[in-house]
Amino acid sequence: MRKIITYGTATLLILACVGVWMASATQTRVEAPALVEAIDPSQMTINTRNLPSEQFTDYTFVFSD
Repeated sequence: MRKIITYGTATLLILACVGVWMASATQTRVEAPALVEAIDPSQMTINTRNLPSEQFTDYTFVFSD
């Protein structure tokens, strides 16, 4: 009898938690603010012309005989 009460209590607790989770998930939608400025990737690449560059030499496939 004790096992039935324990399993019943655990089942009710799980169902209650799932019910609360489902009920709260419907109200947590957050909309983006209307005044958010979008990032334009093309403008970012155009404005990076004068940055210093570094030369890189790839010695991955150097074979010595």
